[in-house]
Amino acid sequence: MRRLFILAFISTLHLTSWAQTLNPDYYDFPLRDVAGYYSANFGEMRPNHFHSGTDFKTNGVEGKPVIAVADGYVSRILQSPTGYGLALYIEHPNGTTSVYGHLSSFRKDIADYVFAERHRLKQSRVDLYCKAGQFTVKRGEEIARSGNTGSSQGPHLHFEIRDARTSKTFNIIKQGIVRPKDDISPYIMKVHYIEVDTIQGVPMHSRPKSYAVHKADNTTYRLAQQSPVKVGRNGYFVVETSDRKDDVANTYGVYNLVEKIDGKTIFEYRNDGFTFDLSRYCNAVSYYPIQRSSRNEAMRTAMLQGGTKYFYPTLVNRGVVSTSAEQKRDVEFLITDDCGNTSTLNFQIVGKSDAECFQGEIEQGAHIVAYNHDFAEKVDDVVSVVIPKGALYESIAMKMERKEMEIKADSTLHILSPAYSIHHDDTPLQTSIGVVFSMPIEPALQPYAAMASVSANGNLSYVGGSYRNLRFTARTSNFGTFCLVADCTAPIIRPQFTDGEDCRSRNSISFRLSDNFSGVASYTATIDGEWVAIDYARSRATINLKAEGITGGKSHNVKIVVKDSCGNTASWQGTIIR
Repeated sequence: MRRLFILAFISTLHLTSWAQTLNPDYYDFPLRDVAGYYSANFGEMRPNHFHSGTDFKTNGVEGKPVIAVADGYVSRILQSPTGYGLALYIEHPNGTTSVYGHLSSFRKDIADYVFAERHRLKQSRVDLYCKAGQFTVKRGEEIARSGNTGSSQGPHLHFEIRDARTSKTFNIIKQGIVRPKDDISPYIMKVHYIEVDTIQGVPMHSRPKSYAVHKADNTTYRLAQQSPVKVGRNGYFVVETSDRKDDVANTYGVYNLVEKIDGKTIFEYRNDGFTFDLSRYCNAVSYYPIQRSSRNEAMRTAMLQGGTKYFYPTLVNRGVVSTSAEQKRDVEFLITDDCGNTSTLNFQIVGKSDAECFQGEIEQGAHIVAYNHDFAEKVDDVVSVVIPKGALYESIAMKMERKEMEIKADSTLHILSPAYSIHHDDTPLQTSIGVVFSMPIEPALQPYAAMASVSANGNLSYVGGSYRNLRFTARTSNFGTFCLVADCTAPIIRPQFTDGEDCRSRNSISFRLSDNFSGVASYTATIDGEWVAIDYARSRATINLKAEGITGGKSHNVKIVVKDSCGNTASWQGTIIR
């Protein structure tokens, strides 16, 4: 009986992960003085992650009042040049946390605390955790102003509601916490069919066969091809789709996709919420080779070997459709957005003969890498690759080889090794893999060495790593082609004022920072020998002279030091009058 109870309890937990609901009446709208439009919805596909919140337009400007959606207290404050930028996290008595990102400023008492902590820690970037009661808020109270900080592409508010205990995010539009005007059903742009074969435990996928889709009416779609789609013994579909909402031109992600074969549901995707360890699985939920360059959602209607069942409440044979020769079957897709609008696509398939079916091949010299086992191998006694268990979404046949190609690098970089290809970048990774170059590097260049990714046309981008005891070790979250370089060029600092300038009419001074390759990694500044905070965004480093108390109508000594990711350091010294 005890075992049966435990099994029932586990089953209930799984069901409640889908069924957990919030009370819409508990929460207020997070902005004032805006039209109430949305620029992005929950769960849409982003590079290597699901979007964890809902983005609200702020009428194209910064500075709109941001309010607490419910009573609570500030539990976390973030100020960063990337990610959410200036952000607030508020704990609520009902066990949820609301998150407000890309802010321009905080409520005064919060701002004063952040200013003091930045100076106490001598860190411009801070991630502060607060005690209950330190900063209490009331529902409807202004807590900040909207902005465009961090990794933001324009003025907006990124807003989330999470479970306070697990940090699981909630789909707040689906739950009715916010209600956009939306009478538009999802768009279906294209359907692709992919056959699968298995060799030595490795799933082999055919090249996608693509089919155009036409709109029959507002909610119904048809294939442009009227004859049945020819399919192999085993295969699955990829549906390119997106959503729209009234009065705006933005595209959005879809909430739910159901596939029926002969009237029976064999596959369902649904995104009601997720914990952040699941976010990168968007690379397996989507068909990555198409998704990485598409503005639509390229939804794969099958679960990969090493995928997660979390997003699939219904899954028969992992979504793979088996069809015998000459067998005709009816296919139906139902795609629903977060406001309940549904579009459908119906067509027929017919099984191909054995001679027509896709047969996979493993390329000579390829290594079999199982998704559920660790793997390590070396090329030319120079490059070693370590792929941990769970890094792959499915087993692969992987080629590793030295690649004869032109590496395009300007005079600021030293090329230290040939290029080596490790599989191909159309295959995504769930976790990072290790790459080791075993080779001597000239002592003067060792501190500035880095692994670089080499694009198909030979251009380089920084990856990272470090050199020690004749071994250069790095980690990468992408397959591709790599080489070693040394970057010995320091960042460039361009003050946006003149040395000795009278700045008494200015509230701030700024510097333009740039780097040739690895990017700006750190920066620090002093005025008259005292540490001052830097606000860094879009290559501009700004010092707030008024907040720092730089006064007196006299000359002040200014110094800024900037370091790139390869360890090169630049500095600028001068004076201002204020």
